[in-house]
Amino acid sequence: MTSLRWGLALSGWVTLAVVTLLPDALVLRGVVATAFLLACPGLAASRWARPGAVRASDRTALLETGVLTPTLSVSMAVLVVEPLFLWDAFTVTRALVVLAAVTSVLTLLPRRGGWSRRASRAAGNPAPRAADSGRPEPPASE
Repeated sequence: MTSLRWGLALSGWVTLAVVTLLPDALVLRGVVATAFLLACPGLAASRWARPGAVRASDRTALLETGVLTPTLSVSMAVLVVEPLFLWDAFTVTRALVVLAAVTSVLTLLPRRGGWSRRASRAAGNPAPRAADSGRPEPPASE
């Protein structure tokens, strides 16, 4: 596992420690929490949902990840905070604990479909690719 994945998995817990231990009026506390809430849960979700690795040379995939990351992050934050408000149980600490746990789980889970593709490639049976798109061809209709 790469250090980037470990960093993403631990980012929520570091944010929780910063928010819990630093004084309330410190600007660093707000900056760290905002950076985590806008980037990390969405990056973990988009990383897990994407079937293949995003390469730096693939501009479209990088742009897609850049747009999906804050969108998914804000969506996940709303999905966590709304039930806490409805149950009169909202605290920043509780919301960060849930988001940190979700981020860690999504980061540490293996990618969707990763095992089957690796096994077929190891057996010398690579997935068929479309000539111009670089994506697997859909199964032939019968």
